[in-house]
This record gives sequence, C-alpha cells and structure tokens, in this order.
Amino acid sequence: MLDLRSHVARIVTSANQLAPAAGDFNVPRAADSMAASWRRCMDGYSFDPGAKFRIEAVSDAELRRQCEANDELIHYARPEIDALFGAVSVSGFSISLGNVDGYIITERANYHPDFYSEVERPGTAWAEPSAGTNAIGTCLVERRPVGVLTNDHFFYEFSALSCASAPLFGPDAELIGAINISIRNPELQRETLKVVLGLSSSLADRIGERMFRQAFRRCFILKFAIGAVDHGLIAVDGDFQLVGLNHAARDMLRDRIQLARVRSLWAVFERDHRLADLSRLGGTELTLHLQKGGDAISVSLSGPLEAPARGASAGSRPAATPFAAAPPAGEARPRPAAAPAAAALPPRAAPRVLTLDDCAGSDARMAANVRLVRRVLGGSLPILLLGETGVGKDAFARAIHEESPRRAAPFVAFNCASVPDTLIDSELFGYGSGAFTGARREGNAGRLVEADGGTLFLDEIGDMPVSQQTRLLHVLESGEVTPLGAGKPRRVDLQVIAATNQNLEAQVARGQFRQDLYYRLAGAVIDIPALRARTDRRALIEKVLSGLDAGRGLTLSPEALALLMAHDWPGNVRELRHALNRAVHVCEGTVLGCEDIAIRPAFPAAGMAIGGWPVAGGVEAPAGEGGIAEAQASADAGSARHAIASAEREAIVATLARCGGNVKAAAAALQLSRATLYRKLQRYGIST
Repeated sequence: MLDLRSHVARIVTSANQLAPAAGDFNVPRAADSMAASWRRCMDGYSFDPGAKFRIEAVSDAELRRQCEANDELIHYARPEIDALFGAVSVSGFSISLGNVDGYIITERANYHPDFYSEVERPGTAWAEPSAGTNAIGTCLVERRPVGVLTNDHFFYEFSALSCASAPLFGPDAELIGAINISIRNPELQRETLKVVLGLSSSLADRIGERMFRQAFRRCFILKFAIGAVDHGLIAVDGDFQLVGLNHAARDMLRDRIQLARVRSLWAVFERDHRLADLSRLGGTELTLHLQKGGDAISVSLSGPLEAPARGASAGSRPAATPFAAAPPAGEARPRPAAAPAAAALPPRAAPRVLTLDDCAGSDARMAANVRLVRRVLGGSLPILLLGETGVGKDAFARAIHEESPRRAAPFVAFNCASVPDTLIDSELFGYGSGAFTGARREGNAGRLVEADGGTLFLDEIGDMPVSQQTRLLHVLESGEVTPLGAGKPRRVDLQVIAATNQNLEAQVARGQFRQDLYYRLAGAVIDIPALRARTDRRALIEKVLSGLDAGRGLTLSPEALALLMAHDWPGNVRELRHALNRAVHVCEGTVLGCEDIAIRPAFPAAGMAIGGWPVAGGVEAPAGEGGIAEAQASADAGSARHAIASAEREAIVATLARCGGNVKAAAAALQLSRATLYRKLQRYGIST
C-alpha cells in the first residue's frame, strides 16, 4: 500500500497521461480503466486525491425508502448472496448490494474488525460522483465488472479497502444496481482480487437470471454461454416470437440484427426442425446456428415455470409485446392497449372477473403498476394498494389473485372498517370452541386460516385498531396464527394484499398505525391513480357503459361524453358506474344524453377551457375523432410534469448561483446527495 504522497502522484500522473478519446472517458479500454476513472474524478467532479474525505450516508428513514423501492431486486438477490457468503466470509470478505444510484441497500458482512469497514455499511453513497473511483460507482458508470485494489481508489481514505463489483441488469436489460464483494485488507494481492471479481460477476449473472426467468415465467427460455461467467437469455412464446432478451444476449446480437425490428426467433437463428413443438423440449440441449452463416451456439431450452394466462398462447408472457429495444432506465416496458371489453353478460349472469390488463387499460401509470405486480407474483411478498375511495382497489386485488399461482386457492376479503373493533379479533384470527360466551360450539377458523394457500385481501387496513395490528404483524412475521382460546398455533401460507385510501405514513407519525407493520405490508406499493388523473378516461367510460347496457347497443351523445370527461369524479370508478347505471335505466332510446346523467357539470365559466378545448356558454365537443382523449393527455402532460420539472430546474440553477457554482455546497443546500444532484444537472442540461 502506497503512502499519501505516492498515492497522489500515481493518480495525477496516470490520469494526465491518458489520451482522451473524443473527450469521452465513460467507456475506456480495460487497460485504461482506473486512469479514466481518476480523470473523471479530477476533471468531471473536481475532486482532489489528497483531500480528506468522508463518505456520505443517508438517514435510516431514507434507507428504508430505498430498500422499499428496490424490494424486488433485494428479494431475488438475497438467496444468491446467502449461498455465496459462506464461501467468501471465511477469508474475511463481505457481500453488499448497491442500487442504481450507488447506495448500499443491504449486505451480508464479515464483521471481524480486521476485515470489515464501517464506511461500507448500508446507506453509504458509493456512486462515482459521490465517492470517487470505487468498484460499485465505477462499475455503474462503465456498466461492466470492475475490481479496485487498495490504492486504485481515488481517495486515500479508502486505500486499505479492496472491492470487486459487477453490474446487475433487469429483465429488460436496464441497469438496476451492482453486486459488490469487498474486504479491508491492505495486503490483498491483485491476483486474489481477480478471482473475487470472477465470483462477483458470476453472482450478478445468477441474480439477473433469476429475475429474467421470473419476469418471463410463462415463456420458453433459451440460455447460452457468453464468456466465462455471463449467459445470454432469450424468452420466446409458443409461436417462436421474441418476447425478451437479457443484456448479455442483446450485447452479443447488437451487431448482427436491428433488435427493435426483430420479431421472430428465426430472424436470429437458422430455422431448426427440432423446435417444431417447444412444449416437448423442456430441458433439451441443442446447437443452433446464427443467421447468415453465423457461429454455432450451444443452447439449453427450458419450458415455462407457470402455465400461460387463459387465452394466451402457450409460453407467452402475460400481455407481452413483441420484443423491442430496452427502454431507458426507470421506464416501463410499453404495453399495448387493453383488449376491448367483452360483450355484456345476460341479466343475472355472474360478472366476468377483471384481469390485470382490464385494470390497466391504456394508462401508463397503471401499466407500470401491473408490470411491477407481475414481477412479484408467485412469492409471498405483501402488496399494498393505495388510492382514493372508488378507484377499484378491490377489483385490482381480485385480478392479482386470478393471475397468481394461488388462483385455485381461496380469495378471502376482509374489510377492517366494516367490522366492529370488538369483533375483528375473532373474525380475522378465529377462535376455538367455547372461547367466550356466545361463541359457536365448533369455533371459527377466522379469515387468516380460510385464506391458507390463497390470498387474503385486507381492505381499509388504515382503520384496523392498533391492538389488532400487533397480532397481524406477528402473523406476517412468523407465518403462524393462534385463534382465541386455542393454545396451538397453526401455520398459514398467504399472499397478503392490503388496501387503504388513507395516508399511512401520516398515521404512523401520529401513532395511529404501527411503523413496523407498515413496512411489513409495503412489500410492493401500488398507487392506483384517481379516475380524473387517468389518461384512458374515455376508454374507461365506454368500457363501463358496454358492461351495463345488457345488449341494447347504447351510446353516448357528444354532449354527454363531454360532461362525463369534464367531471372530476370524487367517487372515481364507483361513482362512474353508479352514474352510468342510472342513465342506462332512465334512457328511453339508444343514445344517452346529458339529461340522463345525474351529475353536476364541473365546467368553468363560458370561454374558459376544459382539458385543452373551449367551452362557450355550455358544452362544446372538441373537433376531430378522439379529441377529448388527446386533449386530456395533453393537459395532463403539459401542466403537472412540466411545472414540476421547471420549478426543480429553477431551484437548482438559483442554488448553484448562490453557492458560486460549488456542487457540494449546492447539494447540501438542496438536501440532495451529490450523486443525485449530478444526475439532475445532466437531465436539465445545467453546466457548472
């Protein structure tokens, strides 16, 4: 390990000798990797390698929020981390998981004082713009495995550490984090670090494969080796259409095909007659040849982990789109508009259960919600549904159950607000024979036991008494329920879905809701938008109407449609359904008019605008087919998002000016980490 003077001289000399390639140091040659990172630190982040440095760390509350935001990544990474930790911990190594912003969000650590460093605890910020050259941060910048040995760190403060990180990519090839194996050992040899870097890369590959197979669990998966540890993964449906490629497969095929235009597997590989029936070839090893005289590739084929959704072709991912290039990080994979509503059912027939795609419609936020839900289906991760009264949280919960592997087991709903406080205990947790006066002789199993193997939907969870919250938390933590008056606990296997229209965080602050229960329920948080905020409002209106007209072929007049579009719907979809149900019953013809719809028009004064189109003395329909939907989408996009972004940019520019262009001081004033501020500077095109 070098002393401080030698450390600084090595970094400055090497960085200055690096020949710039068109001014871009983000993707350097492997041999120049450290020097390129050092130069970024000096030229891009204005760091001094000899300066005293203290690692930034977020608060415990912020760390919890970051863990919640990355719960899916943590869920799939932990089993793989645990499996490797036993092998590396005996040598003093620890394993940590960083998110895409460079914050360590979880770890399996060897806490021996000779090998563990507190600066790598969860919550610390290791993005390169925050901590200089280090394995996690540099790996995220260069999107490749990086090993940093002792004095390879930019700051001398970290020269006793050595770490090896590999990037983690999601099922759609987006960068989602980094896996890191590290140790505090000034005497560690570079050859040892190379071995550890191989372990880190292999670990990242396995985590990525777990996530890919779960995301495309209804598809056939082709797997092939790329390099020593990486594997390419291709998901296809039963018709040989490409549904997804992981990052390694995309990188390998990028020079051969235009990914955004490819639809068929046979546009990539030469057609093979052995693959005529995919359903019979699960677990098969075979050799495929790339198109146009390409190389032969050894491929293993595995079948779907789960049967396709009803109505889908064999092996297809639920509502999968034809394969396209990966969206930018953080964006949802685009999804097609929901299929038209089914024909109205005859009177007295059981209503059709809505699917997740029905719930999503063509609204982008709902499509992202459905995408998240589908990624966590199959496990026992609790789901928390948030949204105003009437947005359809109960329908969404039922749709989750119907698409989950638990669909054949019971779906049990329990409304925490509709049962008196004194009865919640007995109704939810059950009771044994003779537990109290008036109890049924045979006892009561309770909703938790009734839902065993299936889904328990806890509606209005915010109204559950604090005394019962403690019992519910115990069940969620232990997986056991003890009915009142019965001494023997019973194990239950549940998918818990909770829903509320209340602000649970505010209730936690007021002491009305247990904080530990909130974090236990919020495994995956789904915020269902209000009807007035949905971009597919017109389609929803027409869909609800088609389900109520009992085959009469009812339509809405332009004025009635405009009235419905302009209403703010405080009762959301429930209010819409009631309003249209009344209109269907009172309408004398086949066209519903304003006089049939019993809602107060929420129109502004004459001459003002509604959703981008004019109103003069009453209701005037927009010109052109689809004008209402287009105007509504334009209004949504052009007001809220633009206003928020403009205000944020102005605040950053003003703060930078007050701080004389000092990014560190501006970040402190804005209460942001430097890594976050650098991302915002790049997003808004602000120069410093």
